[in-house]
Amino acid sequence: MVIRKFFHSCILIEEAGKRLLIDPGTFSFIDGTLKPENIGPVDAVVITHKHGDHYNPEALKILYGLKPFTIISNPDVGEMLVRDGFQYETIPSGEERNIQGFLIKALIAPHELIPTEIPNNTAYLINNRLLHSGDSLTVPSLDNCEILALPVAAPWLKLVEAIEFAYRLHPKIVVPVHDWIIKDFMLERIYAMCKSKLEARGIDFKPLMLGEELIL
Repeated sequence: MVIRKFFHSCILIEEAGKRLLIDPGTFSFIDGTLKPENIGPVDAVVITHKHGDHYNPEALKILYGLKPFTIISNPDVGEMLVRDGFQYETIPSGEERNIQGFLIKALIAPHELIPTEIPNNTAYLINNRLLHSGDSLTVPSLDNCEILALPVAAPWLKLVEAIEFAYRLHPKIVVPVHDWIIKDFMLERIYAMCKSKLEARGIDFKPLMLGEELIL
C-alpha cells in the first residue's frame, strides 16, 4: 500500500495497480498549489460528508475527465452528487464491499459538534488497514486499524481529544489530516505535540508533505 496526502483531508491510496481517493475537497485546491490534474486518474473516490473542504464537484469533474471512477458516499452527499451530475454507491454501516479492487467498510461516525447544521458523516476502513473518519472522533473500536488518518485541527476539535481518539484505536501509524487551516510554525508545533504523545504510546506519527509517499 502506498499513501499520499494532497492537503487537508485528501488522501490517495494505491494498491495492486488501483488508486482510491478520499475527500478531495475545496481546501486541497484553494491556493492553486495543487490542481486535480496533478493527482491523476483514479479508480474510486470516497467522500465522508458534504462539507466543502471534503467535497468539490469541480475537482471531481476534472478527475472524471481523466478517467471515469466509482464514487462511494452516504445519501446526504448523494443528493449533492446527483444534483452535480454524478452517480454514486452507498455501503450500509457495518458492511463492506469490494469496489474497484478495494475492500471498503462503512462505519457510523457522527460529525462532531459545530455551530451550524451538522451533516451526516461516514467513516471508511480501506482494505482492513486504513481508517479515514472524516470529521469524527466517534468511531467504533476496530481490531484492524493499522493506519489512522487523524484530524488534528478544526473548529470542532480539541487536540487532546484527537490524541485520545488515537489512543483508543491504537493504530501502528497515524497520518495527520484536516490541518490545512493551520500553517507554518503553528502546524509544526501541533505535529510536535502529536508526535511526542503518540510515539510515547508506540504509535508512529507520519506527517506527509505534498508529493511524499508512505509505503507500507
